[in-house]
This record gives sequence, structure tokens and C-alpha cells, in this order.
Amino acid sequence: MSALHALKVLAAMDRKAAAAKVVSVLARRVKQRFIGALMRNHCTYPPSYGQVPLARRLPALAVTDDDGSLRRRALLAASHTFDLLGSGPRKVVHPAAKYPDWRDIIAAGHHRGNRKRAASLLAMITTPGYVPVDWHVDFRSGYRWPVRVWGGATAYGHRHGVDVKVPWELGRLQHLPHLALAYAAQADERLATEFHDQVLDFLGANPPGWGVQWACAMDVAIRAANLVLAWEIFTAHGARFSLEFEEELASSLSAHARHIAHNLEWSPQHRGNHYLADIVGLAFAACALPRGTESDLWLVFAAQQLNAEIKHQFLADGGNFEASTAYHRLSLEMALYAVALILGLDDDRKAVFAEYDAAAWGLIPKVAPGPMAWPPFSPEVVERLALALGFSQNVTKPSGDMVQVGDNDSGRFFILEPNQSPLALGYLVDGRLTQAMLTALSGGALPVPPRFAATVAIDGAMPTESPSVRLRLVAADPTALDGLETFACPDFGLYGWKNGRSFISIRCGRLHDGRGAHAHNDQLAVEIEIDGVAWVRDPGSFAYTGDLAARNAYRSALAHFVPRCGQAEPAALNQGPFHLDDSAQARVLRFSGQDFVGSHQGFGDSVWRRLRIEDGAIVIEDGPGGGADEVVVTSPDQLAVLWRLTVPFSPAYGVQV
Repeated sequence: MSALHALKVLAAMDRKAAAAKVVSVLARRVKQRFIGALMRNHCTYPPSYGQVPLARRLPALAVTDDDGSLRRRALLAASHTFDLLGSGPRKVVHPAAKYPDWRDIIAAGHHRGNRKRAASLLAMITTPGYVPVDWHVDFRSGYRWPVRVWGGATAYGHRHGVDVKVPWELGRLQHLPHLALAYAAQADERLATEFHDQVLDFLGANPPGWGVQWACAMDVAIRAANLVLAWEIFTAHGARFSLEFEEELASSLSAHARHIAHNLEWSPQHRGNHYLADIVGLAFAACALPRGTESDLWLVFAAQQLNAEIKHQFLADGGNFEASTAYHRLSLEMALYAVALILGLDDDRKAVFAEYDAAAWGLIPKVAPGPMAWPPFSPEVVERLALALGFSQNVTKPSGDMVQVGDNDSGRFFILEPNQSPLALGYLVDGRLTQAMLTALSGGALPVPPRFAATVAIDGAMPTESPSVRLRLVAADPTALDGLETFACPDFGLYGWKNGRSFISIRCGRLHDGRGAHAHNDQLAVEIEIDGVAWVRDPGSFAYTGDLAARNAYRSALAHFVPRCGQAEPAALNQGPFHLDDSAQARVLRFSGQDFVGSHQGFGDSVWRRLRIEDGAIVIEDGPGGGADEVVVTSPDQLAVLWRLTVPFSPAYGVQV
């Protein structure tokens, strides 16, 4: 974040906490710069593997492309045209591309220890007319990160309008499986060649440990998994690559796994989707590489940690503990694919769990000593995944979009299904390619059928005070509210009603991650969709560190359809862009077939909201107050004006509609 914003955050903290924060940040920066100074003259690329460096586990899939969507998507990736985080389609070209000797220029831009190896990688790109990608640029703002800065010392959030998520999103290489899926549908060697060249381009332009693409272990992990999956799909459908290329790919996967293992985003108190990505990336790299002391331990560690983290990060009702439906989607993708991958191991890899040497690990968290029983996942973990899939269906509206609760940075693990809404979530249950991939990886053990947490009525006391607000929302066709069924996710904090035409939800729940990193001031927020029309909806997130003012505007209570207390916020927004205290202490007072009452303490005195469905209308009351006349609302626009909902809707990161 900028120096000014950092000072504001520190000023809002008590002196002891602020001092500890400053010391921690400075110590981390000094350490990372010191590591970079030590590594300048060293080659950070691991040595190449020997014969047969990679193990293929994925069988051929029945991939069809009847409408041509897979091929269109692949051709965009092959032309180096990317549409990421609201950028619109942009061709991303390295500044050196205009020179015939661009390979030498890119290699010469590295520190001395990596120049020779980078040059040899780039020299393997022999396709006439290949144009290198600029992997280091935020192509929305034009800002470029230097490749000669050690990844851990990379600055970001330091300039307004500059967003590090853009190069990170590009560097996840999630477009490489798009090339492979199009190849699987219709073999075209140009797609395989493009995969070969883009991989070498990335490896040559991004030496391990250096630059913005090695600044965040999560992105390194997602990249490793997408490299593995793309190579698996290509080779399962007949593509063949040279041994030299596969040796370099294996070497890179080793570098990725080592980087992740030594930069795990873990802490005993605060860990979330980043750490889950780390262990999933380790699993994919380990399964692709040959057996050995390192890769065996990466695999065992990933399985042990998955078994713990799935139970830690997914609540008893299946919702994710980070107070975000979008992060639920991301975390569930990662958990499902990693569990499928491990359950589908062959006998040789299963033997690892009986033969590994835990004493050789030496990192934190530790590897528990073996032998481990097979399968390595408890029945509770499989049950939690089934509940997480049920939660996904609960929060999906008839239109197919999910309710946005909390942050949405459009983060995904694998992006397989084409032509999807940015708020799609149902593909985890019924996506053709997703289901085929999970089945193939797991040998039929996954996907599991969704399960739904039981909806238990809460028959608490009703408010005795008069309301200060009373709204009656009247649909054009009152029958759209007939036959509504309740759903309740009490651990996550979402309650509601839905049928094939309508969806009504209300947010009311505690924060579980201890700091509200991805939470918003959205307690008692209502979302309504009737016959495909959004009467009111959560505005989304739009931006993170690239625009801190927008970040807070979208987190604000004033952006949500919640009870109001002037301009007050239930929790302070000045604690940092990824910190929100659970000041509201929201709780449910009543929930039944047609009635909900909840309260929170965020404004000091308790406020409450009642929502009930009666006579083909939705009645909302906020209190306490001195009594209020009923206001009849007959359109979404009328409700937006009445509640001053002016923040533009953002269905995806960087996008406003």
C-alpha cells in the first residue's frame, strides 16, 4: 500500500500493535533484500532431470467442441490476447519483441547467474514469428515490475492505479489448459507448439525466485498445477514433446515446488485460501515428478495438510470460513482437484505413504511420521466436501449466478468450462468438463454428490420495538413467490428462500478467520432475484490495492442493502485493506418458513432487521424506531433510489456494469 495509506492504518492501531507491525514489515523486507543480494551471481534454475522426467496420470477424455468455443478461447491465448480482471482483450507483447535478438535481450536482463540458462531456454523457441509475452506488466496501467528484484522484496500496492494482480493473474498460466482442451477436441499441432513455446518463454523470462511472478507462493502454486494439467491433457490426447522440453518442464516444476515449500503462507492463527493453494500446488508438482525424497515428502505433506485444512477452512454447513462465496468457489475447486488427484494415484505412488521419511522434511508445519493409512482422507473430509458442494447450490440463484458475499477477486484454480458467467458456481456440480476431469483424476472416486446442511427453525423472541423502516416489495407476478423452500447456512451466516423463479437471502453470521480479511460490512444485507431480475444485490468488490478508495467503498455498509445509521460503519474500514473486525456480532433471533429476524451491535446499540414473505410480497422492517409508515416498492430502481445504492455493480474483479 502507499506510504500515506500505511500511515493511516498505523494511526488507527494502538501503539504496541503499530510498533510490532512496523518491525515485522521492515524485518521481512530486509531479509528478502538480503536474500536477493546473495543470489545475484547464482543460477536459481535447478539442474535438468534425466530420462523420463514426467509421469502422466490423466487418461484421454471425451472432449467435444460443437460450438467452437474451446477453439476460439485457445486461439486468443495463442495470439497472446488476454482479457483479465476487467482489462478487455489486450495483446500483451514484451518490449524486446521488436528486435530480432529479443531472446538475447531478455536473457541479458537477468542477473549474471541466470543469463546462460535463460538464454538456452529461450533458444529452444524456434517457431518463426513467435512473439514473446510481457509477463511483468500490469497491462491496464502500463506499470512494469523489474525482473531483477528478488520476488519476496517486490513492491506492490505502492502506486495508485497499479495492480499487481494483473501480472499475477497472467502468470498463473490458466490459459495453457485452454490450448490443451482445444487440442483434445481437435488435434492441431500448432496448439501444442504454442504451449511448448509459451512455457519456455515464461521460464526464460522468469528465473526461479526473481521478479513479480515469484512474489506470492499462491500464484506459483496455481501456475505449477496449470502447467501439469495442460501437459497432461496434451499428452493424453496424443501430443508429443521433445525429451529436452520435458526435462526443462520437470526442472521448472521442481523449482516451483521448492519455492512453495520454503515460502508456505501458513500461520497457526491466520491462514486461508493462500495456504490451501500452496499445498495443492505441491500435490500437483509432486505427482508429475518422479519419485524421490523431495517429491515423496511434498506429496505426503500435501495429503496430510489437506486432510486438516479442508476441515479447518470449510465449516460444518459447507460454507467457507473466509466469509466470501467467491473464495468458497476458489477453495472448493482447489480442494476437489487435489483430493481427486491423490485418490487416483497408482500403486507405486500409494506406496509413498508407507515408505516416506518424515525426519527429512525439516520445515514448518511438520510432516507427521508414517506409515499413513490409505486413503489419506478421513470420512469427515469427504463429508465436508459434499456439504461444500451443497452450499454451492444453496447460494446459486435461479439465473445461475451466485450470491456475492464478501470479497470477489475472480480467483480460480482451473478454468475449464467456456462461456461462463463470472458469477457461475454450478459447474462444480454439473459442469461437463469439470466433472469429467474430477472423475478421470480420481479414478471415479470423485465427484461426490452434494449434501445439504439441515435447516433448523430458530424460534426466538420477536422484536418488541416499533420499526424505523417498513418496506413492502411487490413483485409484478406475486406467484413467483409461491412454493419457496428455506435454506440455512448458520455457520457461514446466510439464510433464505428459493424456488425455480425467485431467490431471497439475508446475511447474518460471525467472522471465523479472526481478522475479516475478505469480509464486508454486510451484516443483515438482503439480496433478491425474481424471474431473472435482480431487485437488490451485493455490489461485489471491484478492486483491491490498486484503488484503496474503491476497495473501501465496496466493503462499506453504504454499498449494501443493510440497516443504516447515518454514515456509520459497523466495523472500521481503516484497519488495512484486508482487515475487518467482527464488531457487528451478528446473530439470528428467528428463522422459520416465512420469517427471519436478526440483529447486530455494530452501531453500539443493537439494531435489528425482520424479513417476512406474505401475500405475494417481501416485507422488510428495520428497528428500533418510533414507528414508520409502510413504503410500497414496485421496482429495483425505486429500491436503489430509496436506499441510495449508488455503487456500480461489479460481477468480477476490475469490472463495473
